[in-house]
Amino acid sequence: MGDSEQFFDSEYGHQNYIILKGRFKAVETNTYGLFILFFNDETGTVESQMAIASHYSSLYDNDPHLPWYMIEENIINLRWKGDIAVNISLDLQNFLELTLERDRGTELFSLIKNNDEARIESLLLSVFIKPLSDRNIHLETVSELVTKQSMNLIREERNKPKQKEPNAPQSALLKELSPINVELVLAPVSGIPIYELQIGDKIMVKLTDRTTKGNYIIDLLGARVEGTLIPVPAEVIDKERGEENEYTILCRLGDDAYGKAVETEQVKLKRYDELLSNGSSSDELPSIEDISGKRKFPLFIIVTGGLMFVVVMIFLIMWFYNIL
Repeated sequence: MGDSEQFFDSEYGHQNYIILKGRFKAVETNTYGLFILFFNDETGTVESQMAIASHYSSLYDNDPHLPWYMIEENIINLRWKGDIAVNISLDLQNFLELTLERDRGTELFSLIKNNDEARIESLLLSVFIKPLSDRNIHLETVSELVTKQSMNLIREERNKPKQKEPNAPQSALLKELSPINVELVLAPVSGIPIYELQIGDKIMVKLTDRTTKGNYIIDLLGARVEGTLIPVPAEVIDKERGEENEYTILCRLGDDAYGKAVETEQVKLKRYDELLSNGSSSDELPSIEDISGKRKFPLFIIVTGGLMFVVVMIFLIMWFYNIL
């Protein structure tokens, strides 16, 4: 444990929080995790807690000796990205909340005040066994004392929206290119996570803009078959994460045609490269003329074949009546 008892009765009085930070690894289930508990020093109760688990050992690289706000931010970011074992994390979080609301929370607070590291870890191990379904758990904890004022200031600064520059690259691009609205084509299993998307990546999108300009581009790209809109390839030229963690993606559809998509969820996107046929090259996106030509070629064959069938049937009917 990292704190001395003498600091708990500081000049800040009851405006203190005792924070217990920790990491664990469940050996038998190959599960790793982080947690952070916030105790009110006045009431001796847990006001909040956060916990995550993952089967990736990299999660265990987060050292609990780091400042509390770095541990908290790491947990928040990993949750947001989805780089966790969701079901195990939810079970662990819920079990911690239910357990520490009772006498165990008060007992744990007392152990932290007395700097009893062995019993702290023993108590937490008894809590973690059920949600992790593992009895072979290695645990490491560190406590930290902070004032309520400093905690609030750090969180306010971290959550403060970033001011956008008047001439930010995307704003200029949006104004200059005047893109149409598109939807991202998802691939939950094999797709690329949206947060990993890079400028230059080629993905599939679906044009949804029903304005005059949108319909014009849809027709040029051959993206409408029998009244149904079909996906088309697009190259990512800009990506921006907004104040509410939403992504705005700007993409090139073809020569002088651009699209914009806004996505608020952590999704995986269909890569264009996955759909390439034999002999195709992923180095260049097809031009509008190429795409529209490819879309219309099968229709030409169908119409021509149909006309030939009708001519043959007429010939056979006339021949049959001549024989009779």
